[in-house]
This record gives sequence, structure tokens and C-alpha cells, in this order.
Amino acid sequence: MTNQHPQKKHTSNKKDELKALCFIIFILFPALSITFVSIYGFIIWMIQAFGGVVAH
Repeated sequence: MTNQHPQKKHTSNKKDELKALCFIIFILFPALSITFVSIYGFIIWMIQAFGGVVAH
């Protein structure tokens, strides 16, 4: 029988997952949050620009 050692794909896979997680947490989520808040603000601004300020 030959003694077969498993390849070290496990550590590179974990590193790739950690990089992806850091990308999602530090780049993707803040970018999406800023984008959605900006779009929402723009929509409210356009509604007020063309429809007037909503009375309370």
C-alpha cells in the first residue's frame, strides 16, 4: 500500500473564504448601504421636487 497524504487545499480554501468574507463585510455591505440610502434620498427628493412637500 502506498501512503497517500491529502493535499493542502483545505487551508487555501479557508483563506479564500476569509478573503471573500472580508470583501463582503468591508466593501460590499457598506457600498450597497450607501447606494440604497442615496437612491432612497433621490426618490424622496424627486417626489418633493415635482409633487411639493407632503403636508403633515
